[in-house]
Amino acid sequence: MPPARLGPAMRALPQLRRRGMTLVEVILAIVILSGTMLGLGNFARKFQSSNSGSTSKALASDLAAQRIADVLAYRPYSSIVSTYNGTSESYTTGVFAGLTRATSAVRCSGCPTATTDYITVTVSVSGNDLSTAVTKTVVVAAF
Repeated sequence: MPPARLGPAMRALPQLRRRGMTLVEVILAIVILSGTMLGLGNFARKFQSSNSGSTSKALASDLAAQRIADVLAYRPYSSIVSTYNGTSESYTTGVFAGLTRATSAVRCSGCPTATTDYITVTVSVSGNDLSTAVTKTVVVAAF
């Protein structure tokens, strides 16, 4: 239809069509994008911190489990306390670097009979970025 036959409202329609984005839209898009990027950065930081902490806990747990296995494999029951009580090792190299393992072995005091004789062995590992020490306990009975 030629432009002469259109009414005044229809002739104004092509002028209302805009091209591109306004400054307000661009600023709003940048604000949304910036907020998203800040959120992703915060998430990545927390994820790395959490992952690092869980690795240290796993290593500490392995170190404690090794000592528990050593105690359980130790044959002279009567010398477990004298061998392991109060021992402590600090690791400066290798995969366990920065960790400290302390062992305490306590024989049942005041056990009524020889059939209730037992030793409680507690291994505690601390160091690195552990917020609390990892502790494992085992009770060894006379055999």
